[in-house]
Amino acid sequence: MQDISYLSLFLYEKLLTVIAHTEESKKITASFIYSFQEQETVNQIIETEEIFNAPNSEGKLYLHHQRFTLVPTQLFNASQCAKYLNFATEVNEVEDNITYTGIANNSIQVLGTADKQLLDQLDKKLPELEIAHGASHVLDYFLSQNDNFLSQELFIHSSPDCMYMAAFTEGKLSLFNRFIIPDEASFLRYVFTFIQQMAFDRTHCKIRFFGNPEWLHTSKEGMDLYFKNIHIITPEQNVSYLAGAESFLNTHLLEAFWQQKIIS
Repeated sequence: MQDISYLSLFLYEKLLTVIAHTEESKKITASFIYSFQEQETVNQIIETEEIFNAPNSEGKLYLHHQRFTLVPTQLFNASQCAKYLNFATEVNEVEDNITYTGIANNSIQVLGTADKQLLDQLDKKLPELEIAHGASHVLDYFLSQNDNFLSQELFIHSSPDCMYMAAFTEGKLSLFNRFIIPDEASFLRYVFTFIQQMAFDRTHCKIRFFGNPEWLHTSKEGMDLYFKNIHIITPEQNVSYLAGAESFLNTHLLEAFWQQKIIS
């Protein structure tokens, strides 16, 4: 624990991933994955798990949920964050903190909400914790893959029972959203809706799928019945591991392969 200098946390609806980075090389030294059904379980994990008592106070938490929006930086005014978010979701200023994170060379601001009680609890363990909506991590990765684009492309980021989806036209971001996926029918409905909304040709548009199809209650064989140009992609890797920690790659989570720069 003495060698840990930084924690990266990724909180989904039913999954918490904690990644520990070493002090000297910033490599990943350990990873911890916790499944849960109730928010109270997250509180217990924070209070009792040894990793949260490591001798460091720095980290970054990515909160994956439906309450977020995107604003072009040219139009962004930090004092108006609640107004921007209220177009997409209801904001309770008593219970919610508002976060915003610049991505894509700071051309886009990703705004989201964070539960104040959760932040107060984490502040006791990691007083220098940064907060961002998980969409900033996913979309920043999508936008970094800007070579060899076809004229019509969909990107899908999967995680347990939810997905982010982005549409690119001629290599430019046209549409981005996040969806809860309880079954395969929901997955297919959202993909078909995106394709229809973008007026893409279903038989030709390229779909890049990141993660495990089973998380979205589907399979490569099942998707091939409807989409003729779909590819299961292993994410580009920009993180390194200490020996013995590489098993985290087997999760197929995006954070196991790629992270935004965490240390300046």
